[in-house]
Parts: sequence; structure tokens; C-alpha cells
Amino acid sequence: MSANRLPVAVAFASALLWGVWWGPVRLLEGVGVGGAWAGVMLVGAALPALLLFQFFRPSGGPSLTVRIALSGALIGGAMAFYTAAIAETTVLRAVLIFYLAPVWAILIECVWLGRKFRWGNGLAFALAAVGILTIFRFDIAVAGWTIGDTFALMAGISWAIGSALVFTGPDVGAVRLTIWGCVGGVLVSLAIILAFAQPAPVFSGQAAGIAMLTGTIYIAPVTVATLWSARRLAPTTLAFLLTGEIVSGVATAAWFLTEPFGWPELLGTVLIVSAAVVEVILPKPETNPAT
Repeated sequence: MSANRLPVAVAFASALLWGVWWGPVRLLEGVGVGGAWAGVMLVGAALPALLLFQFFRPSGGPSLTVRIALSGALIGGAMAFYTAAIAETTVLRAVLIFYLAPVWAILIECVWLGRKFRWGNGLAFALAAVGILTIFRFDIAVAGWTIGDTFALMAGISWAIGSALVFTGPDVGAVRLTIWGCVGGVLVSLAIILAFAQPAPVFSGQAAGIAMLTGTIYIAPVTVATLWSARRLAPTTLAFLLTGEIVSGVATAAWFLTEPFGWPELLGTVLIVSAAVVEVILPKPETNPAT
């Protein structure tokens, strides 16, 4: 655990920052850019800063391969689906459904990476599940399922698979991987637009300014930090740490959007964070020598 303190801290800090992802999405909605178009603008706007950084500080590593491209597409796809989810459903539902990701991560580690399912996994999963159910007030109706909920589910699955590929794949550098992730995010956002025939918005200078500012000082650095951690932490550990987004996401949505935040949200948040703590502090065999 001691060797992983910095990646753990960086991952959890990144999670808290990811919790306010809804803010730029709703700001763009307010100036007429909604749906997956927000994903195109926000994720695409991170590319200039990343490319500039890569140009002046090129990193070594293998050239582009199918595996690297796929991992980037999946990470970017998670960002695209999550942005579309926030635009189509409540922030609370988008955040919580996305954070079924630890379930997929556990399955991937057990089936793909040969990790044995431990009692600690079961405890962490149970705490997270009860926490989510508590926030939903134990009333999750399938009848109320929306396309936004589906996008959130797809985002969680994409993230779990993508982070597993990052963890087990070659080290190409967090900046390079983020670049490919942003390219993938733009392409997946465009695919969503085409698949659901979302009309093109009327772009404005205000929308461009929001996107460029967000992409440069928020999306680019936070994604780099997250993927840097993804190279050093097992997918399940990373997925549970990133549930910290629920804390800032639920709290800020309640404060600024007047979405509900009472004792169920508070108790549920505590349970979910407890699941992340259990997953991190319990000893586990290392499955990747990356440092």
C-alpha cells in the first residue's frame, strides 16, 4: 500500500474533481449546446493543450497499436457516454449508474487477470450496493429507465474495460493516452449524434469559450492524472477510488441544481466511500509491475 499512496491520492482527488463534470455540460446546455454535442466540444477542446504539451515534451514508448487505440477509444467512450448521460438524465442517476463500474472491474480482474474473488471484494461491493440503494431510497424502478441511464451504464462498462487495458498494456505515457482518449471521446460522441439523429446546435462564441476553458484547465489535466493512476492501480482499486466522484457530484448537484440531498444521500455517500476505503486498505496480490 505504501508504494501506492501517491496514485491512490491522485485518483481520489481526480474523482472529487470529476464530480463537477456536470457543470460545464449544463453551462453548454444553457447556451444551446446539448446532448452529445456537449461531449464533442468539451472533450475535443482538451486536445489543443494536450497536443501542445506533447510537442514540447514528447514521451517515449511504443507507437500506436490496436490495443492502445482501443484503450483510448474505451476511455474516451466512457467520457462521451457519461457526458450524454448527464444531458439526458439527472446528475444523481448518471453518477450512480456509472459507478456500477466496480462490479465490472471485479469481473474483469477475476476472469481476465486471474485474480481470486476475495471476501474484501464482497464486502466492498456490498457496501457500495447498499449505498447506492440507500441514495435511491431502495426504489429503483426499471419502468423509469431512460436513454440517459443507458448511456451512464455504457460509460461505466467502457471505463472498466478501458482502465483494465491501460493497467495491463504498454506504458505510452498518460498524456499520449489522454490524447487518444479524447480522440475516441469525440468519435463516440459523433456516433451517438448520428445514431440518435441529434440536430446540430447553433454554436456561439460563448459556447466555444466555455468549452476551451473547460478543456484546457479541467478535462486535460484531470484526465491525465486519472490515467497516470490507472497505470499504477488495479482496475478494481481505481474504480472504487473513483466513487469519490459521488461525494462531490451528489453534493454539488444538490447545492446548485436543487437535486435531493437528505439523510439517504448522506448515508449512501458514506457507505460508498467506505467501500473504496475497504478495497484500498486490504492487502492484495499485485497483478501489474508498473510503477
